[in-house]
Amino acid sequence: MVTVRGSLESVGARLKAGRLACWCGGTLCPWGHARPRQVATFAGPAVVRPRRGICRRCGRSHVLLPGFLLSRRRYAAPVIFAALALRAAGLKVTAVAARLRLPVPGRAGQCWSVPASTASSWLSRFAGRADALRQAFLGLLPLVDPQGRVVVSAGSVIGDALAALEAVTAGLRARFGGLDMLAPHEVAAHLTGGMLLAPSLPPLAGNTTLIVMAAVSPS
Repeated sequence: MVTVRGSLESVGARLKAGRLACWCGGTLCPWGHARPRQVATFAGPAVVRPRRGICRRCGRSHVLLPGFLLSRRRYAAPVIFAALALRAAGLKVTAVAARLRLPVPGRAGQCWSVPASTASSWLSRFAGRADALRQAFLGLLPLVDPQGRVVVSAGSVIGDALAALEAVTAGLRARFGGLDMLAPHEVAAHLTGGMLLAPSLPPLAGNTTLIVMAAVSPS
């Protein structure tokens, strides 16, 4: 799985032009589509059908997962990261869930809240690996910020992991052209192959993937 940014049209055009890269550094070419999926976003429900690509070098196929999605999650990454930020700010799980208001389809002005059990599952999964993520993000920081950006403790395991991720994101924005609008959830999705909240967290990608990051910026 490879995380990509930009519209579906932009992804398709870059895929055909050979501007998207595999984890091995090879070039991806078109390989059909993945199954469509409905995702809850702050703008309302969205149906997404990601493209697939196959590597010309290693022959591995990948789902090209949009940067606003995580693997096997029916909520968009910005919704999940909003929950993480609220929890890092000290809110209890029920309060976090109540703050996540999503539009009701076809009913202007009406919203529904994310179930507390759903928010709790995100928060507990992330908290259980937050320290490992923080250390991994801090390990990548010198690659994108040679000046040695200082990451101040946020006072919680989730907050500390998010602070380290924000520092990596800021470094990528500064280092690579075209990434000035890059969001932390996109960086987390890219570095984990969309598996940030998967049952088993893969090793974070290192130097090669940070360079490849430039290839996933929208055209």
